Formats: sequence, C-alpha cells, structure tokens
Amino acid sequence: MNTIHQAVIDAIGKDISLSHPPDPKMGDIAIGCFELAKAEGVSPAEAAIALASDIQSKAVTLFERVEAIGPYVNIQLNGQEVARLVLNSLNDSFGTHTIGDHKKILVEFGCPNPMKAFHLGHLKNLITGESVARVLENAGYQVVRVNYQGDVGMHVAKALWGIFDWKDAFDDVADKSTKEKAEFLGNAYAHGAAAYDQSDEKKAEVEAYNAKVYAHDASIQDVYDTARAWSLEYFDNIYKRFHTHFDTFYFESNMYERGLEIVQTYLKKGVFKESEGAVIFEGSKYGLHDRVFVNSKGLPTYEAKDVALAEQHLKEKPDKIIHVVGKEQTEYFKVVFRALEEIFPESKGKEFHLPGGFLQLKGNQKMSSRTGNIVTGDELVAMVEDQIARIMKDAETPVDQNVCEKVTVAALVYVMLKADVTRDVAFDLEESVSTSGDSGPYLLYIVARIKGILNKTQNEKIDGQYDIPDTVHAAEKSLLLQLSLYPSATQSAADQMDPSHVARYLFTLAQSFNSFYDACPVLKAEGDERAFRLALIGRVLQTMERGLHLLGIETVERM
Repeated sequence: MNTIHQAVIDAIGKDISLSHPPDPKMGDIAIGCFELAKAEGVSPAEAAIALASDIQSKAVTLFERVEAIGPYVNIQLNGQEVARLVLNSLNDSFGTHTIGDHKKILVEFGCPNPMKAFHLGHLKNLITGESVARVLENAGYQVVRVNYQGDVGMHVAKALWGIFDWKDAFDDVADKSTKEKAEFLGNAYAHGAAAYDQSDEKKAEVEAYNAKVYAHDASIQDVYDTARAWSLEYFDNIYKRFHTHFDTFYFESNMYERGLEIVQTYLKKGVFKESEGAVIFEGSKYGLHDRVFVNSKGLPTYEAKDVALAEQHLKEKPDKIIHVVGKEQTEYFKVVFRALEEIFPESKGKEFHLPGGFLQLKGNQKMSSRTGNIVTGDELVAMVEDQIARIMKDAETPVDQNVCEKVTVAALVYVMLKADVTRDVAFDLEESVSTSGDSGPYLLYIVARIKGILNKTQNEKIDGQYDIPDTVHAAEKSLLLQLSLYPSATQSAADQMDPSHVARYLFTLAQSFNSFYDACPVLKAEGDERAFRLALIGRVLQTMERGLHLLGIETVERM
C-alpha cells in the first residue's frame, strides 16, 4: 500500500477501500460506502454522510476538505502534508518489497531453437521474461533465470537437410559474421521445411536426419556441432543487447534419453498407457486431453523431454517454476503438469505457465518461422534502429550510436510490456518510436529532460535540506500523489507477474511531470520554492530510473 493511502486509513481508523475521484476537482481520495452501508443497514448516501461527519470530527491535518457526495466521501488532501509524507518515504528501498521472503523462483524464458530464425515471438518472450524476473527480484524473491533450448527434433532435422543440400554455401558462410551465419541457418531450415512437404521421398530424408541426430551419427555430427554453436553465439549476442543473462541453460539433447527412461518406468507403474504403438498420458481422465509422450517410432516427444527437464528443475528445490511461454501452449502445459504430479508429487502447486500474447506487425499477421516468409527479431530491431536514426537526423541531432541503441531497445521493450502480459501486441513502427506518445522513447525523453534541468543546478544539493512552501501548487501535489503510487505498481507487477503495471505507471508519471513542468517553473523559481521543486524532480528522476530498470531499459543523458 502506498504512503498516502496508509496515512488516510490510519487517520480514519477504519480498514476501508480507497480510490480516486474521476475529476481531481472533486478531491484526491474517494471512499465508496456501499459495504459500510450494508453492514450498518442504511443507504450508501446515509453511510457517506455519517462517515464524513466522523472524519471531520477528527480534525486531521492531512485532510483539507471532507464531503459526502451521494454514496461517496471525497477527501481533499493538504498539499504540505502530502509533500512531507511522500518525500520522506522516498528512500533507497522505495518501491521494493519483502513479500518474496527470499523464496526461490525459477523463471524459464527465451528458449529460442538453434538452427531456426530468432522470430518476433522469441523477442517478446525474452523481453517479458527478463522483466518478470526483475520485478520478482524487486519483491524479494531469489530468481534463477533458466533457458531451455531445442537442439534436437524435427526442426533440427529440417535445418540439416537444408544445410547438406547447400553444403558449399554452408562452408562459405563459416568466415562470415555471426549474424550472417544465423541468417543462413534460418534459410536452411526454411528450405528443409519446404522440402519436407514436397514429397514422401524428401520427408523420409528429413526423418533420417532426425534419427541420425539422436544417434550421434558421425556423418552429420561435425556439421551439427558447428551449426549449433553458431546459433548459440548469435542468441547470446541478442541476450546481451536486451540486458538479460541466464543462470542455467538446458538443452533437449540432454533430456531425451532421461525423458524416455522416466516415461518407460512410469508406464510400468500405470501412469502412462500404450496406444497404437505409442505411449500416451490419458489426460482425459482428469478433464484434459490425451497426449503422446513417446511416439510410435520409440522417440520421446516434447512432453517426455519436459518430464526430464522438470526433474532437473526440481533438483534446484524451487518454491515455484514459471514457464514464460505463448498462450497457445496453455492446454499443453495443463496435461504435462498433471502428468508431472503423478511422477513427481512434490511438483504439485509449483509449476506455473505464464501465457504470453502474440506479437504481430500491424496488419494482424501472426509470425511463423516455418516458411521463411517472416520478419525476424533482428529485422525488427534494425527497422526500429533505422527509424530512430532518421528521426535524430531530421531533428539535426548528432546521431550518437550509444543513445540510438538505448532508444531502440527502449522502443521495443516498452511496446511489448505496456499491455497486459497475456494480451496480443500489434506493433506499429511509428507509434513505437514516438517521443510524444505512449512509448519508450517518450519516457527516455522525460528522463533526459529532468537530467538537463538538474545539470544546470550542479552547485545546488537537490538531496539537501529544503523547506516545503506554505502553498503547494495543485500540479505539485498531483505529481507527489503520482509518485506515491510507485510501490503499489511494483507490488502489483510482482503479484501478477505482469510488468505492464510498472510500464503504465511510468507513462502516467511522465505525463504528470510534464503537467507539473508546464505549470511550475523550476529554474526561474527562487528560495524555498526552487529548492523544493528541485528536490521533487530529483525524486521523479530516481523513480523513473528505478521503474525503467525493472522493464529492462537503460536511460540516456540527452536526446
């Protein structure tokens, strides 16, 4: 709960729910009296009148005006008291929480597949997972970042078919950049995927490559190892660019044998069942659907590998395991989690699927890496970077590559985090790079603007002693009240594992700062008023930087 809300509740002496009036002229705090009326057997309007009278009788200095309007009690707060309460609360731990109590949470995210393009879904997943990890750490949890990558399976077989069909080109690209190697592998995969659908003969060839991968066949091993290494190096560059890291990497190649072993063991115990030559888990017994864990060729499916992965996760003794994966996998996880409960009873209540929405380019086309007819993550980043460089050039601003890079990342990160984590995101290039709208660059612009003001007052200690003016301007109070809401935003983000609470808060805070700055000159102010306003914008800057860090956005000195 934020400082102001707690102070209001303490002053009133009742544990009541607070909100905000739709119009600031009506007050700063609103109290709905519907539950109170029900408890006391009166109408909500009568309950509001009685509560307002009771509050007025307490003569609390925080309350400037208290009045009953219909079923609500509206309270206008005293600006000086608001300033004192809010500024005194803005210490080093402001916006952090201890609700996690050092409990261990594994956050599994990223998870791009070697030898395939790093597509838009991977980019959104990477950004979401890193921010979820940060908001959980901010709430006092011990977070372990894990990445599970599919380095075996039919997608690898298709890529290998394409590589061997283009073997000379594969050899030539060995001396190229990491990015060019990755592009070649993505194209080879698309080539193999197309061949797989062309004829039964080519389909059989791809399936033969799949068997060779599992058998560690010497005829393909060197090429496989080289292509895998290229992919992982390329992915690592992307992780660094978006300010993430992983504590543990898991690979399907290390899971399939153990997964097969576990399924066969629990087949004998009745957890699984043979069906048409395959081994299935009868999810239908639990109101779900049946899934194949070992196919008719005796190979483990994704499901069986996930069983082995769960075994590895549980060795970490986590309190919770969060899988940041697209929402299209919701039903899949329901079945796998139920099967895990039969195999590893200690997993019950620990496995959690955080379903992410799709990332789509404007035009509502869902991305797919199957045919190669896609916009990759790299291409999207390049599109944004080019647009930002163009804007800087048009504004006759020197194109600083470091600034351009940070603004590019901010544009992409913010657009993917400002909506609820489960919602689809429609990416609009113009909106994402705007410096005047609901965007990452706009937030960086506000930060740079505040830094510019403070840089002009280097001889003044913004964190030193200051007196709160006798009269606090309405725009100052509004900004202070908005500042006070930051802890609520960070707690909601952690509770719901949804960074959009922080993203939306920061945009509102930025707007509030702009309104304040338009109404309240800072550098032209004098005496206590100047010192107070410098202290206030210094706290806004600190809060903006903290919140942006939770999103995975680094700030800039100027724009």
